[in-house]
Amino acid sequence: MESSMKPLGSDHVHYLKTFKVFLEHSTEHMCMEKFIDENLPDILVSIGNKGSSSLNVLGVGSGSGQIDLKILGRIQSKHPGLPIHNEVVEPNPEQISSYKELVKEKGQDLNVSFTWNQMRSEEYEKQNKERNESKKFDFIHMIQILYYVESVRDTIKYFHSILDTNGKLLILSVSDGSGWYPFWKRFASRFPSSSLFLEVHKTLDEMGMTYQIYELPSDIDITDCFIEGSEHGELLLDFLTEVKHFRKTAPADLKDEVFQYLGQPQNSREENGRIIFNNNLHAIVIDN
Repeated sequence: MESSMKPLGSDHVHYLKTFKVFLEHSTEHMCMEKFIDENLPDILVSIGNKGSSSLNVLGVGSGSGQIDLKILGRIQSKHPGLPIHNEVVEPNPEQISSYKELVKEKGQDLNVSFTWNQMRSEEYEKQNKERNESKKFDFIHMIQILYYVESVRDTIKYFHSILDTNGKLLILSVSDGSGWYPFWKRFASRFPSSSLFLEVHKTLDEMGMTYQIYELPSDIDITDCFIEGSEHGELLLDFLTEVKHFRKTAPADLKDEVFQYLGQPQNSREENGRIIFNNNLHAIVIDN
């Protein structure tokens, strides 16, 4: 770690500001919604046990719930008449509050009950083991969360273990063909964040798991990052580097390297005078 840089995750309020700007400048949620609309319905057909009276769903790292509610809507449309119990695992209290408000606003047509767990995935696992919980889930989704866990392998192993018969585990993470992988490979040791880039499919291969993988094309418009004094640019830079106030606190040589790297053609392209960063995602579906 260099200079006086602080990890972005040390300030939840500032993190949410950066995440909001990231969503405004990227097609991330759009590509996720396209996957949910076009690919997920066929995956959901086979979940659930014959004759079961309800479905159990678990969202790990659910954020403010926009993607979760779309997933729940698709599950309900494929299993009409079955009530759904949805557990939420999310450590950020502001995000949980936003999720609850979204349920009040847009969840009225869903036959879904909710349990809220304000905690990290490791805390949820520990709590269940201490309580000797034996609950199983028909569908579990982990969206952009595996960068922040203590052990990717152990986390996947645990949540896969609590899938019910015919259950599916969905993992959404950055593709190793995106600009993120070489970016973090080059700079991670010089940033204060403890998050990591991972190649989930390689971990799954080592674990001998059966899965399907979908490539989701996605972009981030990072033009504002290169405009000194741009508020959106500053926040987006913080999100990309996971450093709070990166432009103000990072050493000059590191800033120069980061800007040079972000603009390189293997990571970004120019389009109508804008600089577009490759944000491709993988959707990985693991069978029980």
